[in-house]
Parts: sequence; C-alpha cells; structure tokens
Amino acid sequence: MNRLASVIIVSYDHGSYLENCIESINCQEYPHEIILVNNYCKEDLEGLLLDKYPNIKIINNSSNNGYGAGNNIGINYAHGDFIVILNPDTLVGKNWLAELLTPLERMNHVITTPKILSYDAKFINTCGILTHFSGLAFTRGLGADTNSYPNEEEVGGISGCCFAMKKRDFLDIGSFDECFFLYMEDTEFSWRAHLRGFRLLYIPASIVRHDYSLHVSPEKIYNLEFGRYILIRKIMTFRDILLITPSLLIVELLVFGYALKLGRKAIIYKLKAMKDGLTTNIVRIEGDRRNLFNSIDANIPPDQLSTNLFEIFIKIIINNIFRLNFKIFRWFYWEK
Repeated sequence: MNRLASVIIVSYDHGSYLENCIESINCQEYPHEIILVNNYCKEDLEGLLLDKYPNIKIINNSSNNGYGAGNNIGINYAHGDFIVILNPDTLVGKNWLAELLTPLERMNHVITTPKILSYDAKFINTCGILTHFSGLAFTRGLGADTNSYPNEEEVGGISGCCFAMKKRDFLDIGSFDECFFLYMEDTEFSWRAHLRGFRLLYIPASIVRHDYSLHVSPEKIYNLEFGRYILIRKIMTFRDILLITPSLLIVELLVFGYALKLGRKAIIYKLKAMKDGLTTNIVRIEGDRRNLFNSIDANIPPDQLSTNLFEIFIKIIINNIFRLNFKIFRWFYWEK
C-alpha cells in the first residue's frame, strides 16, 4: 500500500484561512500531499501560497460547479491510496491525520470522520452527522463540551467538512453527485456508502477546528431542501415514501414554518427547492437497504434551529410521531 494521504481542499474565496490551514496540515508526520482546488474565485492562490508552500498542487477551475464537483476534480489528481476531504476554513490538530487514517490501514470498507470543534476550540461543531429518515441532516453534538463524545463509534453520516477513506473505496461508491451544488452532498454520499455496506466511524482522537455557524439563509434553505428531495427520490422506493408520508408532511410543515420566520424570500426559495427537487432527473440507487435503515435516525435534535422552549417542546412531541412512523416503516420493510 502507498502510505500517502492526498488531502483535498476546495476553496472559494477562502484565501484568508488557507495559510493557517496548510501550516497545520504540514505539521502532520503522516506522509501527505495537498491538492488545492480553486473553484473559480478571483483570488490569486498561486501568488498567495506557492512561494511559501511549493509542495502543494493548485488546480484552477474554469467554473464553479459546486463543492462536490470541486472535490471530484481534486481526487482525479490524487496520488495517494488515501483521500482526505477537508474544508479550507479549518485548522487540524496534532496527529489528526495519523489518527484518522489508522482505522483505514487495518480495516476494509470503512470511512472515518474526526471530532470537529469550533474554530476557537470552545465547543463541539459536529462528531459525524445525524441523518434522519426524512432526509434531514443535523450536526451531531453541536455546542456540547469538547470532552463530550469521547468514544470511537459508528455514525449515520460523515461530515463534508472532513472525512477520509481509501481512494479505491471512493471510486467504488462513486464520486460526489454533482447535482448537489452545496450542502447535502455528504448526506447523500453517506447513504450511498451504507447501501454499499460501508461502516462510517467517528474518530474522537482526530481533531479539526472549523469556522462554522448554524445560520440558515434563504439560499441555504434552497440548497438543503433541494438536496433532501433529490436524496429521497434517489434512495427511497415509492412504497417507502408512502410509508413515511406522515413524517414527510410534518417535515414540510417544520421547514415552511422556519421559512415563514425568515420572510418572503425564504418562502420563495423553499417553493423553488420543491419544484426543482421534484423535477430534476435522477438515477435511482440500489444496495444493502438493511444496512442503511439500521444506520439512520428516527429523531431530530429538538434544540437545533429552535429559538424558544415552545418550539423545542413541539419537536419533542413530533419526535414521538417520527419514532412511531419509523417503527412501522421498519416493520413493513423487514417483517413482512
């Protein structure tokens, strides 16, 4: 095995972060190369970085086709047996790379994702992601103390901020779906990995610091909801959708309610996401559905995107409905 990790970074106007990010990567003892994909932004990354970091490879895209597409291009240039996806607005901790890759050296069909902290390392950003059977996705452990989630464990999804896997496994699962411009590409990739029988492992000894906020704009609502519709249509059968219709309707009410709070523009983007997500051509995916449905969640975090106790209380009640619906769904799916 070629003991080399190819670290792929896709940048769009992230020049202010890149020097510190690259410095932290270059402190790793594990052999690595850095492939930086400039996703059609105006920054002169060669002038900014190459004199100081001549070992990095910079690829200048002629268009910005999204985060997943940028990573696909970067991976085409990767020479290592391992690929590591990393956001540009990050700092990586000591031994981050070795800790992230050690499970890949001793196990097959595994994808690893680190403990991701806030940029100031004061709280957790995410420890893997929670993927709900409705297609919603949430950070796992957002705001928790940095000492929380201390154990290595399987998770429902890997964070697109940072994950690692063997290059041959990435090619086996298939590249990022470039239908997803921004957001949800990690959830869709996670579900495809489950369908192929992969295990998704959270590695708490591998630390990344990420400049992240939970702010949701109208544009983000569009990308999240468009991606959710595509995900459901790609993975779920018609029978699946019928069985989880009660939960899907509740999610529609929740998202429309949140869009209503943001204003007219958010409602327009929500409706546009529905139209585009339900009419875009897709290719359905088959695989080990038992592995997938054993890995996704029946609950949503009641405190995320909620600003008052009443909203949190409503979500706690809704989670009871979700759990019942998912239990019925699984019974029809596995027992009949």
